[in-house]
Amino acid sequence: MQTDLRNRMDQESLVKSKHAEQGAWGRGLQKIKTRRPMAFALVVALSLALGACGMGEVKQNYMGLIVMGNDYKKNNDFANAIDCYNKALKEADTKFGPESGQSVTALGYLGQIYRAQGEWRLAYMTYKRLVPLKVKFEPKARETQDLVKDFDFVKSKIIEYGIKTEDNYGAEEMKKKSAANKDKKPKKKH
Repeated sequence: MQTDLRNRMDQESLVKSKHAEQGAWGRGLQKIKTRRPMAFALVVALSLALGACGMGEVKQNYMGLIVMGNDYKKNNDFANAIDCYNKALKEADTKFGPESGQSVTALGYLGQIYRAQGEWRLAYMTYKRLVPLKVKFEPKARETQDLVKDFDFVKSKIIEYGIKTEDNYGAEEMKKKSAANKDKKPKKKH
């Protein structure tokens, strides 16, 4: 009997020493280590499946497009900035309405770029939509007054360069200008 008791005590001490070596969580860690490859495979498969559903494209929301456009504008990549702002404008018009503050913001950024690049016709069409909305929302704001001045400047460039717009803005002024130029023809000396 003493040997049985001694054997049992030896076994218990052996088990205790094994637990001490592995720590209190030793067995749990072994299970995690054996399941790690399976968990990794599951994560990879899930990410591939979700990526395939979206075809690798991430649809940007309005604010994301505005932020991307601002980043492109900072880096003087105006073509991509215009693209982002146009997409943001389209989304703002459908989600929030064509007279929303979000649409006004996107139009403002577009107008700035078009004016800075000398795209007078595009700037005119953008400001034509932007200024009435801005006056409606914030009639006394300094920014609104600046936009009105910018729009007047763009109008003067439309007339100066004789640019045709969809609404024939400046047609009368252009006719007067061309008539004045015809009257100024130099006379022949005899």
